Amino acid sequence: MKKLFLGVLILLSASMFSQETFIRKYTSYVSESKGVIQPWVQSGVTVVFNANKTSDIVFYYPNNTKRIVHQVGDVREEKTKGGDKYQIITVIDEDGSEMAIQLFDDGTALRILIAEGYFIEFHND
Repeated sequence: MKKLFLGVLILLSASMFSQETFIRKYTSYVSESKGVIQPWVQSGVTVVFNANKTSDIVFYYPNNTKRIVHQVGDVREEKTKGGDKYQIITVIDEDGSEMAIQLFDDGTALRILIAEGYFIEFHND
């Protein structure tokens, strides 16, 4: 029993610390609201994943503001209909609003799915 407990403890420790912090920078974004895609906007956004050794994601905007979201679901790996691979997680923001974040494996895009018919997609051009 002690060996089983120790094995589980080691496995949990390894998975908790396997979340490495990494950063993505994006230079533009586009949004869609109620099925209408808005014009592209040039804007630098820096996103820090697994900030402060947690599963938090921090968005740093050029106007010196930041927004923190907290991961509440497991990471799922999926593909778009076109075959693009991405990881998706469910998060909540400081106001308790739930949304999903898609991080595309090719490193060029991140999409925030806020509600039905509304998203923001960041790109590094």
